[in-house]
Amino acid sequence: MRPMKLRIYLILFCGLFLTVSLNAQPISPEYYLKTKGEVYFRFKADSKQTVDELSKIISIDNVNAEGEVRAYANAKEFERFSNMRIAYEILPHPGDSPEAAIMSTFDEIKTRKNWNTYPTYDAYVQMMYDFATNYPNLCQVTQIGTTVQNRKLLVAKISSNVNAIKPRFFYTSSIHGDETGPYVLCLRLIDYLLTNYGVDSRITHLLDNIEIYINPLANPDGTYKGGNNTVNGAIRYNANYVDLNRNYPDPAAGPHPDGNAWQPETVAFMNFAEADQFTQSANFHAGAEVANYPWDTWSRLTADNSWWVMVSNEYADTAQFYSPPGYFDDFGTGITNGYQWYRITGGRQDYMNYFQQCREFTLEISNFKIYPAAQLPNLWEYNYRSMLNYMEQCLYGIRGIVTDSITSQPVKAMVFVKSHDIDSSMVFTRLPWGNYHRLIAAGNWTLEFSAPGYVTKTISNVQTTNYNTVFLDVQLCPIGVWADFAADKTQVEAGESVNFTDNSVGSPTQWVWNFDGGNPSTSNSQNPQNIFYEEDGVYDVALTASNSSYSNTKTKINYIRVGNQYLMDNQTITTCSGKFYDQGGPNYDYSADQHLITTFFPAEPGKKIRIAFESFALEASQDCTRDYLKIYDGSSTTSPIIGTWCGSEGPDSVVSTDPSGALTVEFNSNMFVQTAGWVASIMCDSGVGISSQQKTKTFVHTSPTGKIEIYNAKQGTVATLFSLSGSKLIEKGLNASTEIISTHSLPEGIYLLRLTSDTETKVYKILLRK
Repeated sequence: MRPMKLRIYLILFCGLFLTVSLNAQPISPEYYLKTKGEVYFRFKADSKQTVDELSKIISIDNVNAEGEVRAYANAKEFERFSNMRIAYEILPHPGDSPEAAIMSTFDEIKTRKNWNTYPTYDAYVQMMYDFATNYPNLCQVTQIGTTVQNRKLLVAKISSNVNAIKPRFFYTSSIHGDETGPYVLCLRLIDYLLTNYGVDSRITHLLDNIEIYINPLANPDGTYKGGNNTVNGAIRYNANYVDLNRNYPDPAAGPHPDGNAWQPETVAFMNFAEADQFTQSANFHAGAEVANYPWDTWSRLTADNSWWVMVSNEYADTAQFYSPPGYFDDFGTGITNGYQWYRITGGRQDYMNYFQQCREFTLEISNFKIYPAAQLPNLWEYNYRSMLNYMEQCLYGIRGIVTDSITSQPVKAMVFVKSHDIDSSMVFTRLPWGNYHRLIAAGNWTLEFSAPGYVTKTISNVQTTNYNTVFLDVQLCPIGVWADFAADKTQVEAGESVNFTDNSVGSPTQWVWNFDGGNPSTSNSQNPQNIFYEEDGVYDVALTASNSSYSNTKTKINYIRVGNQYLMDNQTITTCSGKFYDQGGPNYDYSADQHLITTFFPAEPGKKIRIAFESFALEASQDCTRDYLKIYDGSSTTSPIIGTWCGSEGPDSVVSTDPSGALTVEFNSNMFVQTAGWVASIMCDSGVGISSQQKTKTFVHTSPTGKIEIYNAKQGTVATLFSLSGSKLIEKGLNASTEIISTHSLPEGIYLLRLTSDTETKVYKILLRK
């Protein structure tokens, strides 16, 4: 007989909640925006098109059949929504639920272990590391990053030492901080897998054949908004009030569909996915009871829609069977296509499917956001079998190893299902084994295996059935020689050495290396070791690999960065020194069709970022509408804009006045003209006109306004400016931390600046511009 107590409890709880809400005085949006940084509200939408348009402005949470929309918004988003003159009602925030949020410390959880409370943040961290301590042969816990407020992003890897070649599976939960029920379920799943290995044959089989990764809490800042000792007061967004599930690159809407820089949490999970190349994953939510499969951003279906419908139904049907009537039956069946429900852009699900070729869907497992803690064991009972079922799907479909037919070495290859794959649904082999895992529904398929330097191989009549596996190993024949290589590190300090490894294919027998800026600058070794880089800068590396029939050259531009060298990219950097270049670095033009955002934060407390430009050249256009550089006074492109530049008239020196000390740089290039870009220096400013650099390095900056600025030179240093022919032009003693040498009388061109102190002499090659 199915348990009925939870359903009765939830009805009473919901009834009490509605009674309180109806009798309470209306609360203004300003109250929630001030106390929580976000507001929760509802309104009526007249069409799906309206909902899809509003989804670009606010964070849609749910849409029902009657057109009622529930949504969240931060201050900026809510202002834009309010300007649309749509009637709305402010709702009590779902994260405010003191009755549901029963908390326990680590010692209390360890003693009772009844899974009917929420852990404090410290208890959560201890629980995760305790899993690794207690099961060292089965579990490793890794911190993949930190949040805005420096909380840990933790992942448990669970797998036995049996069978090295395994698909990788990933569960992650609570990217929305106020959706807490699945957070505890994921913790309990880790415990369940570890305690049942060697006891339960099904669990033993899973750990012997899958690398399982579980992140119970993807947004700890949101979950513990009320403090580390409670989940009451949790919010949806992160500590920067950004919806992390709208913050990912989107296959339709581009790299920043929400208009925000990638958050630290987003970057951590993107880097994690890129490094580990998962086969299958799911992200857990609350607020509905449905399996939501891709796409969220496109109306068209995925190549593997039949497979998605099958696995979604499997999850929903099992959950329904082991729960009271009415559970997990949204949309009648408990499954939905994401776009058909409502469109979102920047979602994690579509990012993983499109950009990482990982089959991920979204599991909404509870209508309650803060699930009543006392009923968490029931939520586990309803879902854990479905969670195991979905993991097992990772073992089915088509799998095998792709190797070089001559060397038998694994090959990084693409596996493409002809007349089937679209929208990045192909998969790739994973090194060091060359293994691939193609999840696919029953059918008769033709597979194409391809890799640079190899003859493409096509294999037809590959028959698959659901819940079964086809093993298909493939050998590819190399064509010619294809040069490739890697370095043991690409970011070093001056005086450090780098070791290089040849990764060329096609059986080369000769190697010619060229190391720009390196010592030695050339090598004929296959794997050169101890190449020293003495001077700060950005350097290219080239390898020509050849045999008696073929020769091929691979050049990696801007590959080795010595000192703090930053190239424009989508990134967040914390520093107080370094050179900052466009995407092409110091020696190349920037690329076409780029839209990049870099945010600099000061590495020293209380300081402000200063960016001092030494040269500047972008495509010129009226009002800077083609290629442009924008700088914002703060941590995102929503901060006040300082200016927009293009052509040859760039900024001189820009300093932050924002309390964070941050500056955000936005760069855009079109398809037509690319030029040299810029060279700038990064330093930290005290706010009173004095700049500092880490390690107190002497810093030289040339300005288009006709001056050379010298910072941090040793007292008594003598500065001498020479022409390239060796003529002495200017000499000046330096006695202050900041010195300025006027160059108004000198023509544009390249000069040599010598700084001589009692301990050292340094020579700088500088470019004077006017």
